[in-house]
Amino acid sequence: MAQTAGLDMHSTGAEINQTSLEPGEHPNGGEVAFLNILDPSFRIDSSEIRAAQEAGWYARTPLGPAVLRHAEAALLLNDRRLRPASRETLIAQGVTSGPAARWWLDTLLNTMEAPDHTRLRKLVSGVFTARRVERLVPVFQRHANELIDAMTGDAPCDFLPAFADPFPLAAICEVLDIPERLRPALAGWADDLGMIFTLGVPQFLPRIEAALAGLHEGVDELLAMRRRAPGDDLVSALIEAGDAGDRLTPAEARAMVVELLFASTTTTRNQLARAMVLFAENPETWALLGRHPELASRAVEEVMRLVGTMPAITRLTKEDVEINKLHIPAGTFLMIMVGAANTDPTVFDPVGLDITCRRAAQLTFGGGVHGCLGSWLARIQMREALPILARRMPGLRIAGEPVWRPAAGLYGPNYLPLQWDAVN
Repeated sequence: MAQTAGLDMHSTGAEINQTSLEPGEHPNGGEVAFLNILDPSFRIDSSEIRAAQEAGWYARTPLGPAVLRHAEAALLLNDRRLRPASRETLIAQGVTSGPAARWWLDTLLNTMEAPDHTRLRKLVSGVFTARRVERLVPVFQRHANELIDAMTGDAPCDFLPAFADPFPLAAICEVLDIPERLRPALAGWADDLGMIFTLGVPQFLPRIEAALAGLHEGVDELLAMRRRAPGDDLVSALIEAGDAGDRLTPAEARAMVVELLFASTTTTRNQLARAMVLFAENPETWALLGRHPELASRAVEEVMRLVGTMPAITRLTKEDVEINKLHIPAGTFLMIMVGAANTDPTVFDPVGLDITCRRAAQLTFGGGVHGCLGSWLARIQMREALPILARRMPGLRIAGEPVWRPAAGLYGPNYLPLQWDAVN
């Protein structure tokens, strides 16, 4: 969470109780820290956050309370009295009309509330199942090996175009059974669409809306094909999904496919890249994963815990909430800093990377009715990719200076030069 300068929650009439709480002490002792999350240099992995977390479970910010510890973060993520604040975050930046606003405010599942959210999530989750994707694991493994075959550790290799971009794209294209001719442009469109998660949306709006237009055109063509000739694929299943006669409308089906494409490529791309940086900094753990692929699932959870691509989740209270002696009025903007909660030393000991021990649940995917619908898809993709990469890329190291995306949003590198020991 960074580069938030210029965010004004009152500028466009967003109804937010913009309380930063009064200075004082936590109910159980310790001064309540103030975190200026509007400072462009603010980072969740800073010593400032650690000090605030030691003092208490929340801190004050210019926008509302920031939740820093695991127990309270988990409770609030599962609390039905809160809803995602995605709408307010976009509106507060002055983006209230146009294609991007309509997509984000009206059709994105994560911005909906009951009853539409309940109906659509039930319909989609009924067909978007782990069992359907597990059947494609051999295909994922083949793609991973083919991509590594084309790489060499003799000279620095940019991991993004070599693996992190094409691997999740190939995976979701297999899940959706997207024809080859429609695939080449999808990765770039999905990446550009990801800029809507930043707190600088107006400057990226032309890219976002061009990407959205391209995705809509491609998905409309795909949906038309599946309506003419249904198959045993997720898109056909989405078109037919229904409960007691209720079906996805054509607009809802398009929105769901676009959302799946976007979420399954951009987020996994950044997560894979961040995983490689983490493992390059922990060579013994990388070697261990290469020798013991059965540790892959735990490795995925550790990656999500320590270097999740979304270090903060925003929520808005729909009614007054009382938690751990703190009264939070209705309409309060909450910053649930999962990046801090995931390294809460009272829950995770040791805090650092360890793929051999059992951990409390990491919170990067959120929780409750608004938890990430495709979290298990990301888990499956990474579970299959990481041990293959570890086995075939021993001696992993960063071979230059990575170039990072803006930290306010989906965080990860845009350029990641890697090198490793060649395997005979």
